[in-house]
Amino acid sequence: MSAILDLHGIAVRFGGVNALDGVALSVEQGHIHGLIGPNGAGKTTLLNVISRIVTPNEGTLLYNGQNLLASRAEQLPTLGISRTFQNLALIDDATVLDNVLIGLHSHRPGGLMDELVFVRRGRRHEREARDIAMTALESVGLEPLALTPTSRLSYGQRKMVELARAWAGRPRLMLLDEPTAGLNSGEIAGLRDTLLGVRKSIGLTVLVITHHVEFLVGMADAVTVLDLGKTIAAGTPDEVRQDQRVIQAYIGTAAA
Repeated sequence: MSAILDLHGIAVRFGGVNALDGVALSVEQGHIHGLIGPNGAGKTTLLNVISRIVTPNEGTLLYNGQNLLASRAEQLPTLGISRTFQNLALIDDATVLDNVLIGLHSHRPGGLMDELVFVRRGRRHEREARDIAMTALESVGLEPLALTPTSRLSYGQRKMVELARAWAGRPRLMLLDEPTAGLNSGEIAGLRDTLLGVRKSIGLTVLVITHHVEFLVGMADAVTVLDLGKTIAAGTPDEVRQDQRVIQAYIGTAAA
């Protein structure tokens, strides 16, 4: 296996605070990789670095062997990287389908004038985007609710809309920030099955932040554990659960 994402010596400082301190992380192609740690460990900051929202003070960040630090956040969809956020970013008044279609705007060829001049081409692109969005909704079990206003959905269903929107662009790498937050045990199990199914169908690589360590068991190929901005453990889910540093810093507190 070869790494699709490779980070070395990532350091991020906010004023005098070291949010990340020499973090290294390698995500293999086609793997589901978990990122865990207590609150304040630097997990979301690391995802923001990968998403190009935050520029590190030090370190290297390679995606498919290329320097990702040279790219801007808005370029990531065209590179095959998508992301969900811890706080839902959905338009409540729009339908479920429209919320997913919004995520496909960066994949449309041509610009506004191209759409206006070549009306037939624009309609074809619209049909293709709709088909892609419906396939994404089907993958998360929301196809029957495609025309439902998003405001009418449960919190767990709204999480799935975000997942469908991230997947609709057919990324090679998907970054998930706390997708299990606020979900009940049944919804968490459903999310696990969905991710495993999507990974199997299109060979998707996933980097997922979660506080639910059990969510990763039987799903994640590897797990990296952060604490106070540093990597304290890495391995399979079972290996990190037995690591004394992890038990002391994480499992013995927030995830107990």
